[in-house]
Amino acid sequence: MELQEALHYASERSTVIRQRKNLLYTFGSTRLPYVCLSECPRNAGDILLHTGQITAEPPKIALPGRPFQFEGFDLETDGEDLSQILIARRIAMPPAKYTNKSDSVKTAPGPMDAAVERTVNRLDQTNDSRTAVIAAPHEVWNLSVLLYAGSQVIRSASSNVAEHIEHLRLQGGL
Repeated sequence: MELQEALHYASERSTVIRQRKNLLYTFGSTRLPYVCLSECPRNAGDILLHTGQITAEPPKIALPGRPFQFEGFDLETDGEDLSQILIARRIAMPPAKYTNKSDSVKTAPGPMDAAVERTVNRLDQTNDSRTAVIAAPHEVWNLSVLLYAGSQVIRSASSNVAEHIEHLRLQGGL
């Protein structure tokens, strides 16, 4: 599957069940822990739980020649430029560095709805408000996690801009 087709497939078939409660930090790196659930391609009825975290560094001003940086997403691009594909699809992620560190893959019994409910309940019982829960097709789970990070960037953008302007104003720069 080509990258552009895989991105479309992931965006159509992935669901963010539970997102991080806080916005992204304006002046520091933000860790976005996640659990991404997908149906196991080898054992029907089993669910794979991919756990990890994305580190989103603070965005930079968008200037020509300052590209996106994606690490750890294991994207097979076949010469395709992911940042150009994202721009063409109108997915707005400011130039910054996004690093995915996948911690583990575990198997859990299905069906998907029950596995999602168990995962959300476990996170709620430990008062974990930072870990996202994402349901995605197995073959594009990594793109689904990337799209989740993009949704958090978009969700945080107006607050981050306001905080940055206030910071500049307080420093006498505005």
